[in-house]
Amino acid sequence: MQSTRIFVVDRNPIHNSLIKYHLNINKFSQVYNFPKGEECLYRLEKNTIPDFIITDYDIGNYTGLDFLRKIRDEYPNIRVIYFSSVADPILAMKLLEAGAFDFIVKTSKLETGISELLKNLRYILKEANQF
Repeated sequence: MQSTRIFVVDRNPIHNSLIKYHLNINKFSQVYNFPKGEECLYRLEKNTIPDFIITDYDIGNYTGLDFLRKIRDEYPNIRVIYFSSVADPILAMKLLEAGAFDFIVKTSKLETGISELLKNLRYILKEANQF
C-alpha cells in the first residue's frame, strides 16, 4: 500500500482531513488533498498521476460527471471512487456507467462511510494483486 498514490478531492476541509487521516493510519502514505477539482487536474497535468481519486460530487467548477469524463478521457487508468453526501441512486448509476469505479454515500456518521470506503479500497487492491 506504500506505493498506492491517492488523491482526495473534497470541498469540506474536515471531510478532506478525516479521509486523509484514516487512509494514513491504514498505511496509505501517499495521500494528497485538494479542495477543488481544478487543483486536482492541475496536479495531473504536472504528471503526478495517482492510482485512485476519491472525490465528492460537488468539487467546484466541475460537476461530478464532467470531472469523471475529463479523468476518463485523459487518464483512463486512474480509478475514480465517489464518496459523496449525494444519496441519489440514479446519479450513482450514471457515474458508474460513465466509468466510476465505486460510489459510496457519506452517512451522517462520517466514520461509517470512511470504513466502507477503506473496505472497498482494500478489496479493489486485493483483486488487482496490489494489497
